[in-house]
Amino acid sequence: MICGREMKGAGDMGVSHGRSRVGDLVFQVYSRSLHPDWFLVREFRRVIRNGWEADIRIIEGGHAVIFRAGGTRLTEVVASPDTVLPESGLIFHSPIKHERSTTIGRRGGAAYQTCFEVERVDEEVFAHLCMEMTLDGSHERLFHRDAPVNRMAPAPITHLRYEAMARGLSVHTFQTFPEERAIVRTQSLFEAAGIDAGR
Repeated sequence: MICGREMKGAGDMGVSHGRSRVGDLVFQVYSRSLHPDWFLVREFRRVIRNGWEADIRIIEGGHAVIFRAGGTRLTEVVASPDTVLPESGLIFHSPIKHERSTTIGRRGGAAYQTCFEVERVDEEVFAHLCMEMTLDGSHERLFHRDAPVNRMAPAPITHLRYEAMARGLSVHTFQTFPEERAIVRTQSLFEAAGIDAGR
């Protein structure tokens, strides 16, 4: 079961406004759910499978994924420091400046692994990659285009593609920073415990 809707409003708990620079982004993982009022949500999708479910959001400045399996909760957030988030339940925190990967061993009913990197390319390659992501018509994706910083610059985009499997969820994100000709890519895998892959 997959449910989707777009949410344009948000509360005032910790939301930020505007595209940050790449060096300002922070990658965080929590061993708990975070209420959506912490974010300014641009796109939303809920994915439900037998044994697990996930809320996937493109938020202002990045994305957030909340994965639930049994009584276990894991939340992945990429956002700027302007998005003030709680410290309770934080188990991983890293700026996004270089390639990095991490694995979080099984916590109750779920396990998690991720990698992320920043890629800087020339103008032609940047434009081609942005067009490729914009034209992606797959159903299992979320997409948001921000307003361009100026008329001559391409609009910043966030493209999130996911794959719902029996055991869990795979998420790939592609976030652009036109003024820096930089692309942030993340790849994460959330896995629920005790589920037969053949189910």
